[in-house]
Amino acid sequence: MAKYAVLLIVLISVVSSAYGQKGTHQLKVVFYNVENLFDTLDDKHKNDNEFLPGSEKMWNTEKYLHKLQNLGKVLCAIEPDDPPAIIGFAEVENRQVLEDLVRLSCLSTVPYQVILEEGPDPRGIDVALIFRPDQLEYLSHQVFSASREFRTRDILYVKLLGPAGDTLHLFVNHWKSRAGGEQQTRPKRIENATLLRQVVDSLLATPYHPRILIMGDLNDEPGDESIALALEALPVAKKPAEEELYNLFYIPWAEGQGTLWYRNWDLFDQIIVSGNLLAGKRKNRPVILDPYGYIFREEWMLERSGKGKAIPLRTYKRDYQGGFSDHLPVYTILSY
Repeated sequence: MAKYAVLLIVLISVVSSAYGQKGTHQLKVVFYNVENLFDTLDDKHKNDNEFLPGSEKMWNTEKYLHKLQNLGKVLCAIEPDDPPAIIGFAEVENRQVLEDLVRLSCLSTVPYQVILEEGPDPRGIDVALIFRPDQLEYLSHQVFSASREFRTRDILYVKLLGPAGDTLHLFVNHWKSRAGGEQQTRPKRIENATLLRQVVDSLLATPYHPRILIMGDLNDEPGDESIALALEALPVAKKPAEEELYNLFYIPWAEGQGTLWYRNWDLFDQIIVSGNLLAGKRKNRPVILDPYGYIFREEWMLERSGKGKAIPLRTYKRDYQGGFSDHLPVYTILSY
């Protein structure tokens, strides 16, 4: 009898460890701006000339495949034994480059499904999302414009069914860049935020208590007007209100952390969630037990700047570097 009791304890321990702390199953949600993930083919409908074999960059198949391997290495390293359940992307050219990433990198060990819709960005870079259908069920997706005044990346809205029968409302963003000046481009990011907030408000007006997760390269800091005022994404509260939005990266930003380097660290890559994902009630699953977002960085993803700072190792600066991206990925963990 004693040996059966020991065996039972061992089995319980194995099952518990497989489902994370305190018997919960954990799903990682990642966002990564992969910086110009272009194929080598000329698309006549896009300004992709910078990344063609005959361009100044001399982009070619060898460099493209190396980029895919590097990005896969980063994403697999976030959790080596269990690749992320959901990954949102910015700066991908088309669906094929993501299918190549999934097929030709270490991500091939799990059956990712790709969601991407071609948008109006002049360079042809889009936002996208991949997810694991062995852990989540696809419900629907659509895109909507992030601006009525100028051409920019669409916002991708994806609905997935989670393991507890919950619906996750996911929004993948890449707001207007600061090229041309922060103040000059600020109104465009405020418009991006305002249009997203309108969609969020329409969801919150329903009686279904939607679980909302917003991710993206917002090209603004958590305390800037577009995010703090137009989107109304708040610092995480001790007692989160169910239908408010909370920015998981407000405190990391206040502590001086960042996801990209330009003279100093900026924290433009963020994850923002509705308060019901932070409630911490086991019956209200999923929940985010740690209310702070994570920035993934390893020494092999970095190089030393002229001032000795460890900064992201890019694919290109002026010359080919063979690196990863000018951004670091961010993630959070959903617990069931």
